[in-house]
Amino acid sequence: MKEFFGYIKSVVFLKHVALATISLIIVIWILFKLLGVYTHHGETAEVPDFKGKAISELEAFVADKNVGFTIIDSVYDPSEKPGIVIKQDPEAKSLVKHNRVIYLYVTSTQAPQMAMPKLVDRSTRQAVFMIESYGLKVGKITEIAGDCKGCVLKQFFNGKEIAPGEAIKKGSKIDLAVGKKEEDFGIKADTIAVSEPEEN
Repeated sequence: MKEFFGYIKSVVFLKHVALATISLIIVIWILFKLLGVYTHHGETAEVPDFKGKAISELEAFVADKNVGFTIIDSVYDPSEKPGIVIKQDPEAKSLVKHNRVIYLYVTSTQAPQMAMPKLVDRSTRQAVFMIESYGLKVGKITEIAGDCKGCVLKQFFNGKEIAPGEAIKKGSKIDLAVGKKEEDFGIKADTIAVSEPEEN
């Protein structure tokens, strides 16, 4: 036991401990340096503005930007051209690490299908409100003879009558035929004054 404690206190043992400690510090320092190189520590890139770019342009657009991209969702927006970026995360001009993936939202190239609502028997005002709230467009409104003045008698798509529940694309134009009561412009028989023939 005395020999063991004597060895621990010896110069040789202390030299070995010092060398091992220094070696460990050097190894840890090298690992941190290598990790920094691998993760591009301290290097940042400015996020470009993807908004308004077409899907077909994206690969060439990011070629020299030090970032990547992925499309995570498509949104139908009839006011925008199909197949373009409308939203991104992170936002443009943000500073990110090199090769950071930017998440993109694009407009759908096809309008989603939906069920045609029932507009018949509703007032013109209600029908127009429903058409717009369902993401459809109001087309031509014509008046035809009917018992209900101002109410919808028929609903059309592409010139053909369409029944409620039929599949139709969002953004489609719907035409309406609304009722108009015929006014009786004829003269009733009992209001006609019949003149007697003149006597000679």
